[in-house]
Amino acid sequence: MNVLMKYLNFAAILAGATLPLAFAPFGYYWVAELSLVLLLFTWFKASPRLAFWYGWLFGAVFFSGGVYWVYISIHDFGHAPVILAAAILSLLIAFMALYPAVQGYLLQKICHKNSWYKFLLVFPVSLVTLEWIRGWFLSGFPWLFLGYGHIDSPLRGFAPIFGVYGVSFFIAETAGVIFYMFYERKNKKLFIVLALFIVLIWSVGANLAKINWAKQAGEEITVSLIQGNISQERKWDPKELQPILNSYLSLTAENFKSKIIIWPEAAIPTYPEYIWLQLKALSTAAKKHKVAILSGAPLYDKKDGGVYNGIIALGAGSGQYYKRQLLPFGEYLPLKFALKWLRHFLVIPMSGFSWGSKNQPDLLAGGILIAPFVCYEIAYPGLLLDYLPRAELLLTVCDDSWFGESIALHQHLEIARMRSLEVGRYQLLSTNTGISAVIDEKGKVTAVAPMFQQAVLSAKVKSFTGSTPWVRFGRWLYPS
Repeated sequence: MNVLMKYLNFAAILAGATLPLAFAPFGYYWVAELSLVLLLFTWFKASPRLAFWYGWLFGAVFFSGGVYWVYISIHDFGHAPVILAAAILSLLIAFMALYPAVQGYLLQKICHKNSWYKFLLVFPVSLVTLEWIRGWFLSGFPWLFLGYGHIDSPLRGFAPIFGVYGVSFFIAETAGVIFYMFYERKNKKLFIVLALFIVLIWSVGANLAKINWAKQAGEEITVSLIQGNISQERKWDPKELQPILNSYLSLTAENFKSKIIIWPEAAIPTYPEYIWLQLKALSTAAKKHKVAILSGAPLYDKKDGGVYNGIIALGAGSGQYYKRQLLPFGEYLPLKFALKWLRHFLVIPMSGFSWGSKNQPDLLAGGILIAPFVCYEIAYPGLLLDYLPRAELLLTVCDDSWFGESIALHQHLEIARMRSLEVGRYQLLSTNTGISAVIDEKGKVTAVAPMFQQAVLSAKVKSFTGSTPWVRFGRWLYPS
């Protein structure tokens, strides 16, 4: 028994260690199915208690390899001591690992026998349900959903219908069928039927991907994304404020032929009121050229006294946006009553933001209604659905320099691509150091800027109208 447990522990570790390869920047999407098959093998004859352990071990290794970059943000840029940064990361990983652990426990507790419905129904349904819960419980951590890794696989066709959760379901369904095929491998007819079932799922996904769910609303326009490549040390140094602004102003003036110009998250590293004369001059020049400028900035609201991480519009644009989903530890401190002491160790500029409300004035750029998001928010499918089908274009401003040169930047782009695919809209992903990109309504990257360089990414984009099935019915998962 001890030898068997060692092999099963190793199998769970191997399954978790390989799963990050299914996501960006690696892109070996088929690894996800193999990893889940291996996980099912560890649960095959395990007791509910042992299934919980194997699931937790799998999850701990998976999230360690997938979100290690949290440590970079807290230690390298938040200047927290090594022990504290490692402790926060370890607690996050330990908690996230509970989701596959609970799935393993419930699977073995509810399904006593290894019947078809255990692998073909209960397994995929429980996996997707727990992904959905992980996306909102305790403010949520909707990162590394299985479906994201299949943004370039035939299963991507299910995203405009069922969202990322539908893609995750069919990944788990494929894994469950594969495992059950070999469990019933002596039954040749059943083996063939199950193999054909997998072919059917993937063929349907591939054909669904060819459908154009949304319609083009107007002519192509040119947009320019200004990638400032400003280090965190420079960004929040008061002495660097004017050089930073001069850099953005200069690059913007060179691109007034574009209809929309985007500056990334907190490109204006101070309250706009402090530099209102410069912004007024910029807005006047932009109006003269009929250009809308949208920029990330910290915003102070005189009415409620709150400070928000947001977006302002200048020139031919109008409105502003307050970020609705804040990043724990980075933009606000969760459980303040118990964790106030952490403020002495975390040095994060412009933290302590307020939460934006759901009902905010429209953000417009040259008459185009924008669905705006600040960085981490684009990972929340429910937030996006609040703007659809009215919005014609998606915008995400971000500063992923907090995560260094880690895989987080590629994962973020992958998530943004899935959001565009789900709703059938172009997206402008404007970042400080990269990855700045233009994503089309099919989730394909049409233009990308070089990373960790000052650059201007100019490209043609289209505005779209109409609703995918996910836009029509996905909001049922996110009641107001």
